[in-house]
Amino acid sequence: MFDFDLKISGGMLIDGTGSPRRQADVGVKDGRVVAIGDGLGTARQTLDAQGLVVAPGFVDIHTHYDAQVLWDSELTVSPWHGVTTAVLGNCGFGVAPTRPEHRDLILRTLERVEGMSLSALEEGLGSPWPFQTFTQYMDLLERTPLGINVAVMVGHTPVRLWVMGDEATTRAATAAEVAQMRALVREAMEVGAVGFATSVSKVHVGYSGRPVPSRLADFEEMLELARAVGESGHGLIHYNVGREPLWQAYEQLHAVSGRPVVWTSLLAGSLGPGSHRAQLEQAAQQRLRGLPIHGQGACRPIQFEFDFRSPVVFDTWASFESVRLADNEAQRRAVYSDPDFRARLKRQVAGRGPDDAWFAGKEAEGDTRRASFREMVVSGAEDSSLLERKLVDLAQERQVDPVDLMLDLALASNLQMRWRIALLNFDESEVSEILADPHVVLGLGDGGAHMSQLCDACHPTYLLGHWVRERGALSLEEAVRRLTSHPADVFGLHDRGRVALGLPADLVVFDPDRVDAGPLERVYDLPAGQDRLISRAIGIEAVFVNGQRLGSQPQAAGRLLRQRSNASD
Repeated sequence: MFDFDLKISGGMLIDGTGSPRRQADVGVKDGRVVAIGDGLGTARQTLDAQGLVVAPGFVDIHTHYDAQVLWDSELTVSPWHGVTTAVLGNCGFGVAPTRPEHRDLILRTLERVEGMSLSALEEGLGSPWPFQTFTQYMDLLERTPLGINVAVMVGHTPVRLWVMGDEATTRAATAAEVAQMRALVREAMEVGAVGFATSVSKVHVGYSGRPVPSRLADFEEMLELARAVGESGHGLIHYNVGREPLWQAYEQLHAVSGRPVVWTSLLAGSLGPGSHRAQLEQAAQQRLRGLPIHGQGACRPIQFEFDFRSPVVFDTWASFESVRLADNEAQRRAVYSDPDFRARLKRQVAGRGPDDAWFAGKEAEGDTRRASFREMVVSGAEDSSLLERKLVDLAQERQVDPVDLMLDLALASNLQMRWRIALLNFDESEVSEILADPHVVLGLGDGGAHMSQLCDACHPTYLLGHWVRERGALSLEEAVRRLTSHPADVFGLHDRGRVALGLPADLVVFDPDRVDAGPLERVYDLPAGQDRLISRAIGIEAVFVNGQRLGSQPQAAGRLLRQRSNASD
């Protein structure tokens, strides 16, 4: 007879609370931690963790796996990097509730705003969908053999589309429509949603170049839906505002709901060099007043790979309106060839600063965007001599305008040439200042979204490798806390994010001398043979979800974490 199902022996335990590391064995039985100490008894399975760290499984609060979970229940790539709990429904996007007649609108929204392949979504979700309401979606997840734990926020965009249909993208709601939305949010909270998410970010542009539905909501609608969250007695509000914080709005949302507010995004360079400092100070002032308002940041550069089939980095540019309105690639090619379009784009580029072109001119004081565009490089091309070359250098060599060269190269490749650019969070001295604030909630991994454009779901191993081991910006204990108990507590997932007696055995074992995120790779493993970028983990030795070790074979180790007012799951 064994004392434990699993014993992890000889490891350095970092329990997720920020407490100092200590040598200790961990005993697991029936999916929970039942013993911590030295000289524990026998176990069916023993893992020798000598020289390794044993920590709580990481909690990723910002993912977009809402559709992917239905064809990839492992939620790859997150568990490769030690994530054992993922929160879905961020930024107000999701797939439920959705009426059958609105499915195309939802998928085209996800295609446009989150860079998801429409053909992958259509094939992955199938027809007909096995759900319509949010309750049915949650019940489906309950029956799905999940690889890791999943918590879900209800999204403003599907709620608005359910009530208003296509008009959700064109007008404000009536009082009667707001009342219907309020009831939908309340229903979602009652069946275990961990919060309500919305977005007013200008970069969130949906199908046919329209704003995503949540951007058409007036603030009174926002407040009414926040009240619905408050009536549930649990959960939080995720408010994506883009680059410029809306401090009073955060306070009003909290005031009417009584619930925490998490806002995105607190990033280096969002409003120019050093702008994060004023944001950190304002956030500190709100905390001093006892307000549970949390800025969400990132530890990786906000870097995109894109092509001109979906030129996401230009989504807010006025000159690109005709591109946003184009319904297919043939129309987009016609726009890129149009001399009038090129002239408008050149005028907008030249108007960004006092010098020549944004791509080629000298950096204007305070204009980090100009600096980032000067670093725009070719990341994918049939002509290997172009790879990793800067656009500005290629244009100078050929003595042509960089706008013309960019568009000509795109057209010559049938819009498939890829470019890479870091838009925000690329100044590491500024990022380190954000990371130094222990109250910033780490997220923005975006797992499941922008799959052909980025892969930041690897941010846990990047934090541990780059910022802890290489840069020494955080202690290992603090980094683990920021990946585990801190996000878990903010999102009310109080039985996750710690190694403690009686808690579920979500555990990650890693080598602190090797742990890191591997280089990005492009693979073609999505439904319909579509591509995505992935990063393989380095130094992650084992991941356990509810006591089960994840491996090469799919395993139904995860759970749907339903949250209610008197329970954490």
